[in-house]
Parts: sequence; structure tokens; C-alpha cells
Amino acid sequence: MLRSVEIELLVKFSLPFANTFSIVRHFMKTVILKIILIIIPVFIFGQAENIDSGKYYPAKEIFETKYEKEHYPKFLKSQIKTVGNKVILGEMKSLEFNDQSNEKTKIILKSGLLDPYWINGSYHLKIGWIDELTLLNPNSQTKRFKFWIFYTGHKNPLLNSVNPHEYYLEFYNAKATENTTFINFMENAHLTLIKYGGIIL
Repeated sequence: MLRSVEIELLVKFSLPFANTFSIVRHFMKTVILKIILIIIPVFIFGQAENIDSGKYYPAKEIFETKYEKEHYPKFLKSQIKTVGNKVILGEMKSLEFNDQSNEKTKIILKSGLLDPYWINGSYHLKIGWIDELTLLNPNSQTKRFKFWIFYTGHKNPLLNSVNPHEYYLEFYNAKATENTTFINFMENAHLTLIKYGGIIL
């Protein structure tokens, strides 16, 4: 049997190794955790930003096969007034965003570039979220977007649908560069395309 002195010496010499092992194990856990935190967002982003699938697939087909560039007029600044979440355009028309709308949606709706009548023949529309299709932008002067409109409870039974309707937009700013801020881009842009994409099933 080990004597008390031998046990004391064994414990004394074993402690540094135990502490070192604990430090190494903690270091490895930290490294692995950091690697996971880096890989997962990259993987998710890569999946979401695949131009041949997801949100880009139907939009890409529309822009490639049904693209017709036009030049829509813009509301004058004197005709645009924002009251709460509602953007009033002229005397009869308006666009409305909500509290969850992203900043780009608000900037677009307040820019005077969109007329609800051009979209679906109505004078008032609620558009909660306009999503930029970054991978479909062919150059720094062009920005393309998609958005959904929900027609549940619409007075017109032909439009009444549980499923949202998808639309596409394109804005063009001849003076824009890759360094142009989004606000400056929209201030000097023109709407060049509105296209109905279909019902989202």
C-alpha cells in the first residue's frame, strides 16, 4: 500500500497535468464553438443566396423571359406626404407599410416612384416588405425587388385569395455607382419595370 508521503507526492505531481488537460479541453471547446458559429451562417447564407433556387428562381425566369423595360413617371415631392405608416400620393392614392417593414421598403414607398394603380388597379395598397434581389442586379445602376400582396378579404372575389400574389420591380439610376447609398439611389431613380409574378402556393 502507498504511504501517506507517497500519496501526497503523487497528488502534487498530478495536479499540474490535470490543470493543463482542463485548459486544453476548454481551449478546444472554444475553438470548435467558434468554427460552428462561422460555418452555420455561411452555410445558411449560401443556401439563401443561390440564384437558381429559393426566392431567386421564379424572379430570375421572369427577368430573363418576360422583361420589358419601361419608364414610369414619378410623383412630385409636393404630392407626397407621410402620415404614420401611410404614404399619401396626390389626392386619392396611398401606400401603407407596417411596423415590421424594413428600411428599404419604407424608403421605396416614400420615394414617390410607386403608384398603386400601376400594380393592380387600386388606389390604396398595403406592402409590408419589399425584398431586394441582389443577385439579379445586372449593374450598379439597376436594382431589382420582389414583394407580396395579400388579398384576403378583398371586395373583388376574383382577387380574394389566402395565398399572396408576388410582384417584381426594377429601378434604374443612371448616375449610381457601387458606392451610392440606397437613399441617394432611390432619390435619383426611375421605375422601369412592374411585373406580376403569380400566386405563391
